[in-house]
Amino acid sequence: MANDSKVDLLAEQSCLVRYRRILYLVKICAKICGADIADPNYRLNFMTYVLMTMLVIFYCCTVYTIYVTVLRDGTYTIILQATCFVSAGVQSNVKLFCFIAQRFRVREAQTFLDDTYKNYETRGGNYQEVLLQGIAATMKGIKAFGFVYVCVVVACSVYPVIYDALYGEKILIMQFLLPGVDPFTNTGFYMLSVMHVICLCLGAFGNFASDMYFFTFITSVPLLKNILRCKFDDLNRLMNREMQPTRAQVRDAMFDIVSWHKEYLRLLLCTARIFYIIIFAHVLCSAASVVSTLYCMLIGAWPAAPFFLFLSLANLYLYCGLGTVVDKSNEDCTCIIYTSSWYELPVTEQRTVLLMLLKSQCTENLTVASMTPLTVATALNITKTVYSMLMLLMRGRD
Repeated sequence: MANDSKVDLLAEQSCLVRYRRILYLVKICAKICGADIADPNYRLNFMTYVLMTMLVIFYCCTVYTIYVTVLRDGTYTIILQATCFVSAGVQSNVKLFCFIAQRFRVREAQTFLDDTYKNYETRGGNYQEVLLQGIAATMKGIKAFGFVYVCVVVACSVYPVIYDALYGEKILIMQFLLPGVDPFTNTGFYMLSVMHVICLCLGAFGNFASDMYFFTFITSVPLLKNILRCKFDDLNRLMNREMQPTRAQVRDAMFDIVSWHKEYLRLLLCTARIFYIIIFAHVLCSAASVVSTLYCMLIGAWPAAPFFLFLSLANLYLYCGLGTVVDKSNEDCTCIIYTSSWYELPVTEQRTVLLMLLKSQCTENLTVASMTPLTVATALNITKTVYSMLMLLMRGRD
């Protein structure tokens, strides 16, 4: 009974209101990071400069840490450990700069999606069900990304305490030092630990905010595809009813379908342009992070490596999985067009359907710098490449 009441309550809520709640959550996270690009009056503000300054300080401290550690201990594994954190920093930089540069396209896409929910929730029936499915998919994705980041931040923050209690050895959360702060003293160690927790939280929060934008756009692609299916279902019912439709009714229905398919293609193109560099940087940095953390695990140089390995693999496969969602939606669009009652349409409308079918078969998918499609198969190929590189590194070590 409780589950039924919950479903009824969700069904009674406005789809537009629920979608705007998601956007409001995204906006708050972006505003904290100084990148509230959804605001038409957005300008670089104090938080933006603070974030950029902290990133510069992080890079400088990382270089300093590598220099000091190599000279003091003569070990080069610190470079691999630092690679993991630098990769996350590079992702943050790229996402911040790309979103600021592409803010006009982001606003255009958000306005279109807002209008979609506003216009189609009033139609009820299958359209409302499709909108609710789109909102549910978006929330699941946001929760999945949030769960990954929260788990890693909590684990990395707590693990040094547990490690110290079990083995009596102090280890740092992140691999960067501050000039003038000695990590071998209690005061210096705790100062660095607090600094590391702050940086870890800010980095995870910033990446999570940008990932929410990505997921909101990507989960809207299946939504638009399902609305296209509903429009073709309406056309099929129109053609199969006992009273034959007029030519004007058929023409208006086809015009509506073609216009919507154009909007679907436009959103795909807009999304591909916004996230073109972001996807490349994300996949490249995630792969580099996987290699470095795995190698550190194999040689036993970094006890906390498994947590960052989990984050890197999760980020890689979540992004590639979303690329597969887009690829599947494009294939479904082709099937929707082909399986419609196009053979019952007048000749002119049949030609229009043929043009739509041709266009749907060469739809642009998300790619990694136009070199390879962003799919789970690509993630598996990257994983195989990482394994080969690790075997090469371990053979060289032997």
